[in-house]
Amino acid sequence: SNMRYQISCIGKLSNIEENKIIQKYIKRVRNKIQIIEFPQSDVKKEGSKLLEHSPKNSILILLDKEGENLSTNKLFDLIKSYEMNNIKILNFAIGGPYGHGQFIKQKSDKIISFGKMTWSHIIARLMLVEQIYRIESIFNNHPYHKWD
Repeated sequence: SNMRYQISCIGKLSNIEENKIIQKYIKRVRNKIQIIEFPQSDVKKEGSKLLEHSPKNSILILLDKEGENLSTNKLFDLIKSYEMNNIKILNFAIGGPYGHGQFIKQKSDKIISFGKMTWSHIIARLMLVEQIYRIESIFNNHPYHKWD
C-alpha cells in the first residue's frame, strides 16, 4: 500500500530489548513507520502535544482500552478504506500511563483497542508495529499473515 504510518507515543523508550524487535518490524516495512516520542506530563498537555504533531491531512487513531476491539481483518479493512479515500498518513497515538484525555478523544477520527487488558506502552507499541507489518504483508500478498 502507499500508506505511511506515524506512531505517536507518550513516554520515551530507552535502548531496551523490546525496542530491537520494534526496529526489526520497521525495517521489514521498508521504514514506512515513523515513531515520535513525547515526554510524560498531564493528560491534557499530552493530548495537545499529540494533536499539535499530527501530520496535516492524516487520520488520527487512538489506542485506548475503551476503544473498539478490532480483529486484524477489520483493521486491514479500515486501513484499506482510508487508502481508497486518498489518505496518505495514519497517525496512531499511544497514551501514557493515564491513557488519553477527553479532548483528544473528541478530536480523533477513530479509537481502537487491543482488548480489555492493560498493556504497557512498550508492548502496545510492539503489538501495533507487528499488526502494521502483518497488514502490509496482506496488501503485498506476502505469506506472513497466513502464519496465524
